[in-house]
Amino acid sequence: MRVIKDTYARVNGVIQADKAVISDGCKALVIKDVATKLDEYFELKNLPEMTVVYEKGIYRVKLEFDAERVKKFNVLR
Repeated sequence: MRVIKDTYARVNGVIQADKAVISDGCKALVIKDVATKLDEYFELKNLPEMTVVYEKGIYRVKLEFDAERVKKFNVLR
């Protein structure tokens, strides 16, 4: 029974990876870059979370993060 569960988990992982819109490596890189930029404006509590879904010919990207505070900055004119 354990062999069946292990095989199922492996096959399911391959199927999910094939369905992925963006690779895990690419997603990690985007999150790191976005977190670096967001850190200029916010004190981040943790890394942002990102989901990417392909719907009706467009990519829907959702980004969510928690911040401890908004940093103060001056607007240049």
